[in-house]
Amino acid sequence: MSRYFISTANGHVVEDDEGVELSSRGALRAMLGRTLTAILHDECAINGATECSARAYDEDGKLVMQARASIDIADQ
Repeated sequence: MSRYFISTANGHVVEDDEGVELSSRGALRAMLGRTLTAILHDECAINGATECSARAYDEDGKLVMQARASIDIADQ
């Protein structure tokens, strides 16, 4: 198991100082996807946020994965 620290941004940055232990890069990828989906769900409903990002660092502080999600809703 590896420990990853995930920072998120959606207008402001939130740094993870506890980390999470995951079994694989696939598990990390899935966690980033769930995290961004939850942020967009919550923040879009609250303040209309339409974009967010996440970065995952290993225990040495090396960036190992990053993800970005956005949603665009347009009246026609």
